[in-house]
Amino acid sequence: MSELSELARPFEGKYVKEKPGSFKAVYVEHGDITQRLLQVVGPFHFAVTELIRGGGGEVEGCLATLTCEVDGVTVSVTEVGDVEQPGGKNNGARAKDAASDAIKRCAMRLGLGLHLWCGDHYFLDKALAKIEVPE
Repeated sequence: MSELSELARPFEGKYVKEKPGSFKAVYVEHGDITQRLLQVVGPFHFAVTELIRGGGGEVEGCLATLTCEVDGVTVSVTEVGDVEQPGGKNNGARAKDAASDAIKRCAMRLGLGLHLWCGDHYFLDKALAKIEVPE
């Protein structure tokens, strides 16, 4: 199985959480995303390249880059991370929240957790399975 196919494999239900509220978004915790990344691609480089600040200097998000090797190709993905529910947090906690969001979004660009964004329209894992060449 290719690394890309393994990244595209949906998470089992026990890893998928649902955010409270009317939006009902589903997510996988950043620790589980990081474990799968390490399992599939091995060591990787992740760096926050810029903190995004509001008018009062508070951290509202970040830009971050994930670089890893997938199936022998070095890939770099830059994404934005958001600070959800920032009330009462200091800038350090906000930066950590933004970085956690950013790594999940970077991983999604590699297919990891993409099923969470696509919902019923997710097909990547099945499409990749059709083109896999037996070893």
